[in-house]
Amino acid sequence: MSTTTLDAPVVVPPPATDDIRLTFRGVLRSEWVKLRSVRSSAMTLLGAAFAMLAAGLVFASTIGGGGDGPGPDDGMSDPTAIALSGVMITQLVIGVLGVMVVSSEYSTGMIRSTLTGVPARLPVLAAKVVVVTGAVFTSMLAVSLVAFLGAQAIMSGADLPTAALGDPGVLRAVVGSAAALTGVAVMGVAFGSILRGTAGAISTLFALVFLAPGLGRLLLPTSWRDDVLKYLPSNASSSFTSVTAGPDVLGTTAGALVFAAWVVVPLVVAAVLLRRRDA
Repeated sequence: MSTTTLDAPVVVPPPATDDIRLTFRGVLRSEWVKLRSVRSSAMTLLGAAFAMLAAGLVFASTIGGGGDGPGPDDGMSDPTAIALSGVMITQLVIGVLGVMVVSSEYSTGMIRSTLTGVPARLPVLAAKVVVVTGAVFTSMLAVSLVAFLGAQAIMSGADLPTAALGDPGVLRAVVGSAAALTGVAVMGVAFGSILRGTAGAISTLFALVFLAPGLGRLLLPTSWRDDVLKYLPSNASSSFTSVTAGPDVLGTTAGALVFAAWVVVPLVVAAVLLRRRDA
């Protein structure tokens, strides 16, 4: 007669908690995967690059071709300003990218999973800012350089005045244009986190960057106009995105600090609300 012996169940110990660590590098990698895997983000960034390049080259061709287009005596005699004329319209496109990085997660409910995996929450916002800053600045700097060089080649062929990167203020304007576009994208991230909706965040960003200067000129008293409008983000950024700033524009350092404040303050508000509100 044989006796059957039942083996005791094998108990697998749980993994040690010390081996599972949430690092900012991991959060950063996760946000980078999100950005590059979403088709709309890539298309928006590509659209921004196309707008920047096309505007500079088309404007240079129009001026160089004569005809009915604006000529060198129509207030656009600065070759650098002509090449970088696409900054204004590109700000809107790149701002949409910043908004969508956050608002798309709220619209799909994915933000709950993200914040569950990162209970501290603030690393998520910081990682989004780092990823957007890196992607936008590198791409816009490359496009700004191409737009500048291409526009100078077009104007040189038309026997118009041109500029070189080594000329005073030119390199600052090229790099500053990429920095200004990056700042607008980060503002989009902040407004997307504050308002949690794509339409509202884009509308707010559009009003601040595009509508506020025009409305200010219409509504503000003449005695206040110049003193107030130069502190708006679009006018403040003009101090470091142009070679020769106008008399109603802040100095380069002051303009950069004011523009930085427009970027940082919404981010601080977004961080505070992200910690206090439910997902």
